[in-house]
Formats: sequence, C-alpha cells, structure tokens
Amino acid sequence: MSDCVILKGKKDRLIVQLDSNIDFGSLKDKFSEKIKQAESFIGSAKIAIEFTNRKLTEVEENILIDIINKETSIDIAFVFSEKSIFSELPISQLPFNSIKDITDEGTTKFYKGTLRSGHNLEFDGNVVVLGDVNPGAIIRSKGNVLVLGYLNGTVYAGEDEGTEAFVGAFSLNPIQIKIGQVIAKNPSSNILDANKVKKTTDFEIAFLKNGNIFIEKFNKTTLEHMVKI
Repeated sequence: MSDCVILKGKKDRLIVQLDSNIDFGSLKDKFSEKIKQAESFIGSAKIAIEFTNRKLTEVEENILIDIINKETSIDIAFVFSEKSIFSELPISQLPFNSIKDITDEGTTKFYKGTLRSGHNLEFDGNVVVLGDVNPGAIIRSKGNVLVLGYLNGTVYAGEDEGTEAFVGAFSLNPIQIKIGQVIAKNPSSNILDANKVKKTTDFEIAFLKNGNIFIEKFNKTTLEHMVKI
C-alpha cells in the first residue's frame, strides 16, 4: 500500500508511478499524501507531470491534477497522458517556440491518437491532440486547442472568458466551433474565411476578432491579424 504511488524526478519532469491494481479511491488518497510531501522539495516550481504504470480515464487524471492544484503550490506546465511521442523529450525540445512561450500559457495536456465519434476530451487548460478529431468527437478546453491532424469534430476553446484563445489544425472543418462566447455551426457560412479558398494541407488557425471567428492559413502575418486593436 505504501508503494502504490511512487514519485521520481526525471530530467525536467515529475514521474508519478501508480499502482495498476489498487482501487482509485484509495489511490487518490495516497496520491494526495505523497504529493503534499513532494511539495517540500518541489515548492512552487513549474514542472511537467507524467503519469505511468496505470491507464487513467479522463476523469481520474483530472481528479489527480485537481489535487495538485488545490493542495499544493506546484505549478504544472504540462501533463503527459500515457506514452506519447514527446515522453522522452525535454520540455525545451517540444514543438513550440520556447519554454517561456508555452509555460506562460498555462497547463497543457497532450493526447496521442484519434478522437472518434462519442469521445469527449475535457481539460482545464490547453489541449494538444496528436491525431485527428472525427465528426461526433468533442473537445472542451479552457485554453487553446491544437490538433496535429484533421479537425472535423466539435471544439470549444477558451471557455468562460477565454476570448484570446485560438484553435489550430492542419484542416479546420469542424461541425461546430466555439471560442469564448462566440459560436459557429457551419464554417462555410458562419466562420469568416480570410483566405476565401480553403487549403486543407496547410495549418490553419481560428481566432476571435471584433466579435467574429476568423480562420486563416497560418503564416507570419497571422499573429498580426490575431492581435486585438
């Protein structure tokens, strides 16, 4: 029982090894105890969390993350779910401009695989999907959403007051998209396509400006368009 939760430091992240046999209720109580002890040497440092040895459901993982946020001063930079292609990389080598750029944006969850119809992915932070999002799948994020594949499902980004949130994918063709409090059900008529012609092989960004959702091919001028003037 005492070894059902083991914490290990590895490179720039905290590895949380979880017993795969114990019931989750007992596991989360032991996790709460262990993470409070770990706070004495981690402090308020910004770190990545990687759960191993046990496959967690979305609800279970969010419960453990919530324990860290509510019961410690540890600042979570990333959450690695299961074994992702990024698991052996230091944070500085993840596919973003710099560690400062990503950690300033808050907690980020990586999900590897295709989200299929009926699959709901919810997270209190940013979401990066390493795969496609099929029609019938739903992503709900309080931060930004990046899909390294085709986005054909439903996505809610920047929920609550997240008007500066954005959604990016290699092909943005969602059934429904919502950023902040603005919603569009039919991208062809309700989302303003700044390029006029869709180029599905290019990375595209959807963002809010002047109360409308715009979708543009991502290039060096896109960030200028996203700035609120």
